Amino acid sequence: MSRYVCIHGHFYQPPRENPWLEAVELQESAAPWHDWNARIAAECYSRNAASRILDADGNIAKICNNYSRISFNVGPTLLSWMEEREPRCYRAILEADALGRKRFSGHGPAMAQVYNHIIMPLATRRDKRTQVVWGIEDFKRRFGRAPEGMWLAETAVDTETLEVLAENGIRFTVLAPKQAAEVRPLGEGVWRDVRGERVDTRCAYRCDLPSGQSIALFFYDGRLSQEIAFGGLLNNGENFAHRLIDAPADSNLPVLSHVATDGESYGHHHDHGDMALAYCLETLDRSREAQLTVYGEFLALFPPEHAVRIVENSSWSCAHGVERWRGDCGCNAGTPGFHQRWRGPLREALDALRDSLADIFEREGRGLLPDPWGARDAYIAVISDRSPENVERWLAQHAARPLGPAERTRALSLMEMQRAALLMYTSCGWFFDDISRIETVQILRYAARAIELAKDLSGRDCAPEFLRMLGRAPSNIPELGNGARVYELLVRPARLTKAQLAAHYGITSLFPGFAPAFSEGCWRFSGTASVPEKASRSGKASISGKISPPEESPAQGAAGSCTFSAGTVRVRSAVTEEEETFLFAANYRGGTSILCGVAPEREVREVTAGEADALRELFAGSDERGLVGRFGHSLFSLRHILADAQRGVLDKLLRQDVARIEESVHSIVRSYDSLLDYLTTLEMRPPRIIASAAEVALTSNIVHALEHDVPDVAHLRGQLRLAARWRTALDVPRIGFAVSQWLNRRMERLCGDPGDTAAADGICAMLVLFVDEHQWRLSLYRAQNLFFEVLEAHRKSALPSEAREALRRLGRRLRFSEAMLKP
Repeated sequence: MSRYVCIHGHFYQPPRENPWLEAVELQESAAPWHDWNARIAAECYSRNAASRILDADGNIAKICNNYSRISFNVGPTLLSWMEEREPRCYRAILEADALGRKRFSGHGPAMAQVYNHIIMPLATRRDKRTQVVWGIEDFKRRFGRAPEGMWLAETAVDTETLEVLAENGIRFTVLAPKQAAEVRPLGEGVWRDVRGERVDTRCAYRCDLPSGQSIALFFYDGRLSQEIAFGGLLNNGENFAHRLIDAPADSNLPVLSHVATDGESYGHHHDHGDMALAYCLETLDRSREAQLTVYGEFLALFPPEHAVRIVENSSWSCAHGVERWRGDCGCNAGTPGFHQRWRGPLREALDALRDSLADIFEREGRGLLPDPWGARDAYIAVISDRSPENVERWLAQHAARPLGPAERTRALSLMEMQRAALLMYTSCGWFFDDISRIETVQILRYAARAIELAKDLSGRDCAPEFLRMLGRAPSNIPELGNGARVYELLVRPARLTKAQLAAHYGITSLFPGFAPAFSEGCWRFSGTASVPEKASRSGKASISGKISPPEESPAQGAAGSCTFSAGTVRVRSAVTEEEETFLFAANYRGGTSILCGVAPEREVREVTAGEADALRELFAGSDERGLVGRFGHSLFSLRHILADAQRGVLDKLLRQDVARIEESVHSIVRSYDSLLDYLTTLEMRPPRIIASAAEVALTSNIVHALEHDVPDVAHLRGQLRLAARWRTALDVPRIGFAVSQWLNRRMERLCGDPGDTAAADGICAMLVLFVDEHQWRLSLYRAQNLFFEVLEAHRKSALPSEAREALRRLGRRLRFSEAMLKP
């Protein structure tokens, strides 16, 4: 008997972009990360790309790319985000598939996925096809090959879905054991009932389809998969490996021991789950009792010998088939007392909207796109690459004739309406316990974007009927009432108009760092602005006389001052190519008193001095009728600009006040430093208010010192010793973050110049100071990854001996084992 082991990870997050911006905005619930993609990437995706195996002393003995030794799929929308925001992790995932192909007889470990994770049995045949085609084409662009297998969202399946997979060249998919209905040996006529998870999961099966096609199906080991996800199997990587090796085998035939779980189990759901996986894979690699494989390789080696029939309309996470995504079936996330009666009305409302959008799509596309649905299938090429040249290629292939600018915008808007109509079915919208959840609000935002585009294209407003139907979806939150109110309170405010974007440009022009041309999400801004001159900056001495507190924000100067900016801006979408030009005037009076008016303009131009003076006078007066007369109701405040920019502006507004407060605190501490020393000798604690002032002063000194490329280590040591002598509790999270950021910046530079011995020794000195002398627990993860890059890239290079020795010294400080540091 030959035993093969395959571990599959389904790595996926729903699309989180604001549909009007095409960027993920700040999500407070993910703090301290910017958003949930960033948080889970840090806790799971990046860690599996560089997972540690430690030696007996806790030093790094090996860093592994787990993806190269498992079967995996990553959602296409998540990969799009990673490509832009986590490029190192993204490249590691692509590299893992290439490494896996060498290991697994030419069969890559990566599988494709239906594009945006819709529940396929509940979709129309047309939408099923687009989901599969988009998933395949996205996969081919990224991995440079056609996929052999495709992951179905929630493993939800029906025969029509398998037909669509097969007709598009997909050879296999993976299902839960409860999704197998009957099996029989190939060529024999007697079917054996295997419902209730009685299917033998140790081999592949062939599913013959009504069309005459067939597809291979794997049914993962449900019991072991549950133990990984919920039963503590990831507490010990060696035990994990032996459970896979020791799975039952009662024949001399090749046996496949395989599991499938959410990939987030390995690090996000279970802390250090990536390390358990890495150790498991290392144990399996050393074992003579089993061989690691992936599904494509196993299928090529051991084609199916049995046929199977599936349980129609079934999935891996709903005991009632696919009811979790259309009814109050009882499957939920566990919020006590919550019902899910909202699920059915939500799907009915979206289905009715989908059908209305399809009618508009066909009617309005007439004359522009001879085959609108074929053009939609091919539109993935544009979604993947929105460069003008690529859009031009797509139009040349699918438009009825060469299109003018307005017609191009219409054609692209039709496609974007349909893209939003697909994204509004992302499965997470139904998975949890209330219609007001962030996931459901997100799919409703896609619906709102589709409704807006449909109205722009056809004049038909689908919103009233959609809201009427949503009104039948009851929320569990009494204050929210129903889906219609959720839509009004949580969905509509996310909408961005071009006038609002122009105001964003105007308000940001008031502050330092403004550029006349820039991008935000899918929007391109270009214009002119009378940017205020920068105020003078002054630094003030700290209690050490060596470090300056934060500089005053140059946009404001003294409290209560006024800053004004006026100009014109063109706002253009890189998605639909729609554009509009505006005149703007923005005024800042101090605090958070910011107001910007915008009005349509024919072209980008310079605002004359006389025009700027007249606009300034409107803001200077107390009569708001003048402003309304000039700008109508297109008056915007700080709360109307993009969420991330709001945070940036507020940071700039607060910086001068923080600097002022810190200087006051420094003055207090300078006045009491002798007293603090004297109290220390008497072993007396200082009054709390003075101790707090010392904490602020010392913390700010340390943090500001770390803003320099080469901090004064002696000064830092003095500040830390002073804190210890005065028994001052420093702001450890703030300082720890600053140290880690400094380490990461310096390691990035060392990657570019590994022969810089002074840089390597400078990093060592910082680690000695904080880790050895003061026993701080720093986040070294990214710095270690960057060091490993340097180590791998230059292990065989002709670096000077002093540079190699400096790297070894640094490696020891970063907790690498001596074996890892050998040339």
